[in-house]
Amino acid sequence: MTSITILGDSLSALCAGHRLLDLAPEAEVNLITDRAEIGLIGEIPGLISSWPPCPQHWISDMSSQTPAPSSTAVRGSWFLKAIGIQLSKRGCTFLLRTRVTTASEKEVRFVGAGPMGNGAIQTDHLLDLRQKNQKSARWHGFVCRTEDATQTSVFGDRSDGTTEVWSREIPESNGISLQEMTWAGAQPSTFISEEVELGLKLAQTIVDTIIHPVEQ
Repeated sequence: MTSITILGDSLSALCAGHRLLDLAPEAEVNLITDRAEIGLIGEIPGLISSWPPCPQHWISDMSSQTPAPSSTAVRGSWFLKAIGIQLSKRGCTFLLRTRVTTASEKEVRFVGAGPMGNGAIQTDHLLDLRQKNQKSARWHGFVCRTEDATQTSVFGDRSDGTTEVWSREIPESNGISLQEMTWAGAQPSTFISEEVELGLKLAQTIVDTIIHPVEQ
């Protein structure tokens, strides 16, 4: 059985895990993150051009947060959580609250939560998608009732009657915000689609070169 270890819990990391299991259901997929939970911690842009932005079977039930056909945004942290839950249901092993000490192409050593948290994983391929400290544009966002949304070019309407708005400038405090957010990246409006596409691409490369290499 081929073992794939993914470092990081970004949307692209979770999508790569799903795509790996689509293409090679026999593979063993492990995901390691120092976070205590997937999703619902912090916020990511949730702007979408259509729903779902990835295969439907990658997403667990989102209940009231499920976008309507007319929605142009989804609550990003809930979407991330739903993707993670479904990945776990499909057999991916999550090592939460786990800090990687050394990582090579064939072995990952880590320190996890609890007295027996030290260990190592032997792997056939390592996919390191941990967030790097890099300079990115900082965006400021807020959530408000749709009827209170200000005019901006970067926004999306959610199914629960709220609108997610992003701007490079700090929004004025006008009393309409239900939630305020900051995010560093290139463009909120394409964040989800680009993360999904990156996960697909990385997984396909692993399958083509490691799991099912083309015979010469």
